[in-house]
Amino acid sequence: MKRFVKPQNFMWVALILSGALLQGCLAEPQPPKLKPAASVEGNIYPVVIGNENLMGYVNDARQIVIEAQFESAREFNEGLAAVHKDEKWGYIDRSGQWAINPRYDYANDFEDGLAVTMKRKDPGVMDGIEYCSVIDTSGKTKVKTDYFRVFAFLEGLAPVWFSYIEDQGFMDQTGAAVIEGYDQVHIFSEGLAAVSQQDKWGYIDRTGKVIVPLIYDEVFAFNEKSAAVKTGNKWGYIDAQGKEIVAPLYDSASLFSEGLAVVEYKGNFGFINSSGEWVIPPKFDDAQDFSEGLAAVFVDDIKKWGYIDKKGEIVIEPEYLEAFPTEHGLMKVSREQIGEYSYIDRQGNHVEFKPLSEQRSKVRQG
Repeated sequence: MKRFVKPQNFMWVALILSGALLQGCLAEPQPPKLKPAASVEGNIYPVVIGNENLMGYVNDARQIVIEAQFESAREFNEGLAAVHKDEKWGYIDRSGQWAINPRYDYANDFEDGLAVTMKRKDPGVMDGIEYCSVIDTSGKTKVKTDYFRVFAFLEGLAPVWFSYIEDQGFMDQTGAAVIEGYDQVHIFSEGLAAVSQQDKWGYIDRTGKVIVPLIYDEVFAFNEKSAAVKTGNKWGYIDAQGKEIVAPLYDSASLFSEGLAVVEYKGNFGFINSSGEWVIPPKFDDAQDFSEGLAAVFVDDIKKWGYIDKKGEIVIEPEYLEAFPTEHGLMKVSREQIGEYSYIDRQGNHVEFKPLSEQRSKVRQG
């Protein structure tokens, strides 16, 4: 379970392919039935529940409010959550009802009332022809595109592959191509997007103006007003004007998160601040970003993950085969078998999700 991924693949990790198949005149099939959901107010979020690795939703009291029934489920955004059930993506509302029936091969989160969805011409062919559309929160198609690939909107623009090879840019919410001419592009983050030509990377703003020259070998997106960039074989950090703020000294690097960045130095991992000073010395065999004050670290001798605090002290002993970032005060882990998940809290205690109540609200189908 290696933390670092090649930056060229950053967008594909952060944003999976998206779009929607143009619909004909045939009646839409009935959506799969959903299990009853409890009426609830307040924050709810997706978790894996039970031994079948299906996902449902719980509240902050760790009570199940939408039962486990989805192969994949994401956070609610603008009142809707994208979920995957019976090999199709759709959107549910907070009552657990279908708001937009599952008819897509992929569905992105909503931003400003719009989401990019996708259907494949041949659902069995992962790299085949994809039909991409932009829908509103009622499921109405607002834009149909003929682009080869379209990804999720972030900061008002969606990355686009105009054709299969080295022809990328961005479209706006009307579907118009507003930035073109790059071999590869990343997502917009903090007003800037990484772009490449002839294997060199730099950054542009939302108007397409080059802000940081295309001089780097690899890059990450901006986060916390800085970005990791690679020159030759070493990584350092720049600010939004392209000024070097941390010299390129590291074998690998990650985004800044909660004021710290995990970097690899001489084969070990530690954490630096935005001035390049060691806050936690490089003494771990692998490490993940900080999230909610904790970071997962790997101990190679025993091949297990645990968690540290921002002082670098072990607060949850390394006894897990997999360990994921803290979300909503919970960490998803696997102890005995990779892919078999449970949850622990910030003290390392096992968390069991229980039904909110026996009284269920009837779910409207369709």
